[in-house]
Amino acid sequence: MSYIIEYAALCETGKQRLKNQDNFWCSGEFLGSENKGLAEPLTGAADIASIPIFAVFDGMGGEKCGEVAAHLAARALDRACPSRQEKDLKHFFSSACQKMNAEVCGYAKGNHIGRMGTTAVMLGFGRRNVYLCNIGDSRAYLLTLGEITQISKDHVVDVTALRKPPLTQHLGIAEDEFVIEPYFAIGEYGDGDRYLLCSDGLTDMLSEKEMGAILSPKKPVFESAGALMEAAIQNGGADNITIILCELSKKKFFKRKVSK
Repeated sequence: MSYIIEYAALCETGKQRLKNQDNFWCSGEFLGSENKGLAEPLTGAADIASIPIFAVFDGMGGEKCGEVAAHLAARALDRACPSRQEKDLKHFFSSACQKMNAEVCGYAKGNHIGRMGTTAVMLGFGRRNVYLCNIGDSRAYLLTLGEITQISKDHVVDVTALRKPPLTQHLGIAEDEFVIEPYFAIGEYGDGDRYLLCSDGLTDMLSEKEMGAILSPKKPVFESAGALMEAAIQNGGADNITIILCELSKKKFFKRKVSK
């Protein structure tokens, strides 16, 4: 069974930040290192046969040049994407993470920057399975049969007393300092499933329950993504917010009627 993926990508600075340190990769589109987010939502549809890839990057706000790190990661993924193959998607993501990490580290070293980094969360759709890879605390969610579930893993210090625990993993760590270990997962998808990728500018403003309530009604993908963004802004919009929402639907085939 073949599927079509409808998608919508949104990226905004938020109400309190002066610049945008988020980025994304969506059907070959990503932002420059200096940007104010997307002026309009990026929408479209992709055939599952094209092995679509979607990604969100969140430059580390507490570090130098977070927006550059997020851009470098998106650009490195863009350069790697033409070589992807379905059976090798897990290997592709692993290799892409190494390339993205090297790109960020190389820039930091070449420009004498002590530390810069970015998170990454990525989804790739094969003909039967969806492949997830993430490093840091940008998240991926699955919404199916009205239930929302986080399918990514937060790489954070397990200290419940901290409102915002520090990251234990991110892109931008030199190999001689620490070996990055991205999280991988593989699952099956079905008709009507929705997948959400987002930076913590969304999840810090909305609970999982609130996001599920917004996404459950069967509105068009761009309307649901817009409703998420609006709710996060209304709840404070304290950080940059990036959202990619995908919905799978079975490809419809029609037999031609032959007159006798």
